[in-house]
Amino acid sequence: MPSEDTQIRFLLDEHYPGWLADALVADGIDVVALTAHRPGLRGPDDGRVLRAAVAEGRIVVTEDVSTFSAAASLVPDHVGIVYCHHSRFPRTRPGLEKLRKALSALASDPPAGLGKHPIVWWLS
Repeated sequence: MPSEDTQIRFLLDEHYPGWLADALVADGIDVVALTAHRPGLRGPDDGRVLRAAVAEGRIVVTEDVSTFSAAASLVPDHVGIVYCHHSRFPRTRPGLEKLRKALSALASDPPAGLGKHPIVWWLS
């Protein structure tokens, strides 16, 4: 895991279930899901989600490339957006387990600056 001052913190967009965040927390990663932990942020305003993520020092994990790209232009001080393509990580139990493993790997070996600077990352 990264040192405490560089620990990766995620906010899972509304596509992702609370159990995924809970499973990642069990893996030792600081994660919250909109669906379970921040339900007041659900809805069409991705700028509001990104501003909340900034306030908590969290990287947003989402499938919404177009809307979060627009939000990023309005919230340039974000600390990262991780895009997950739905065909690579489908919202099925096996697809979400694959996403869990990929996010765990990313958290344990993040690119330089992710979580501190406005980096956009495509999860592979």
